[in-house]
Amino acid sequence: MDVTPERRSSQRIDKVFRVLLSCDELGDRWYIARNISEGGMFVEMHEPLPLNTKIIVRFQFPGDDAAMCAMARVRNHYYFQFSDDAGELQSLCGVGLRFLRFIPEAGATLPAERLH
Repeated sequence: MDVTPERRSSQRIDKVFRVLLSCDELGDRWYIARNISEGGMFVEMHEPLPLNTKIIVRFQFPGDDAAMCAMARVRNHYYFQFSDDAGELQSLCGVGLRFLRFIPEAGATLPAERLH
């Protein structure tokens, strides 16, 4: 059996948590994030944003006092189909976000020139 080597440069944490995404296209909206690493995260979205859209991501892990704020870019679109425990077909779609930089002050509003 062939094993595909891991291409990711950083380890991922399979954690489910809420994120607030902010951009011109959708304003401020809450989504569910999964599978975060130091380089990016997967966010569930029924209607994915266009590729290369820049957004601000705000999140806080449950039970942690430290909030985080980052500038990110939509890098990939994903659509998954899988069977649940009862054998029913389920689906999930979303976007892969690449972190561009972290913003020191959580919840900070960025100047417009830094968004483009």
